[in-house]
Amino acid sequence: MKPNSKFLNSGIVDTALVIVLIDLDGTLLPLDAWDPVFQEVSRLIAERANVEWSQVYRAAKELNKALLRRFDIKAFDWDYIFAEVAHNLGVNINVRVNEVLIKYVRGFKPYDGAIELLKMIKDLGHKVVIATNGLYSYQSIVINELGFSKYIDSIRTPDMVGCPKNCREFFDNAHVMIGDNPLFDVYYPSMFGLVTIFVGDWDKRLNYVRDVWGLDLSGIKPTYSCKNISEVMQVIPRLLNG
Repeated sequence: MKPNSKFLNSGIVDTALVIVLIDLDGTLLPLDAWDPVFQEVSRLIAERANVEWSQVYRAAKELNKALLRRFDIKAFDWDYIFAEVAHNLGVNINVRVNEVLIKYVRGFKPYDGAIELLKMIKDLGHKVVIATNGLYSYQSIVINELGFSKYIDSIRTPDMVGCPKNCREFFDNAHVMIGDNPLFDVYYPSMFGLVTIFVGDWDKRLNYVRDVWGLDLSGIKPTYSCKNISEVMQVIPRLLNG
């Protein structure tokens, strides 16, 4: 783990009760966990449109990317995205991603240490909030089915807050943000005064941000940069003054 030098002298969050925001997809759960869900929905549409499922899948991803560039909440509404793709292919279908999600969610495999990280923060006497850009209707199912709900205090999603993780309201009263996205989990929370813990491959994720938004965030640094959850768990006791 690599702490940013400006936090080396303090190294802790100096408050009795710390509210820790933790991202879900890409942080507690691999980003590709959702692939079987999206692929099945793509196949359902493809069968009616008489096209390859991969064509539907690519179109959905492209629309998602276009909406992300505009910071549009619809970027996280997969029912809307697949309905739009189906409409463009001349298919009239009622897309319900949750119905497919229920079939696969128990096969989702969280990253090693995900549950233990949530439990550690709770055991230290602090609050855990899953702060995700995914919509509540999807993420609440994932959180409940994977057992995360036992160790968290609440959830924040764009449809609940009224904006993605780029507005002050998303970070209200919080002290720490843990996540894998340099834009949403480092740049914006640090702008609003939070300590940030990045998890994953920093350079790879910088390239993702550059590809989607055309932004070069190489000049910013998280408070702590960790390769995996195990390293985050080494930071947490010191950071929270446990």
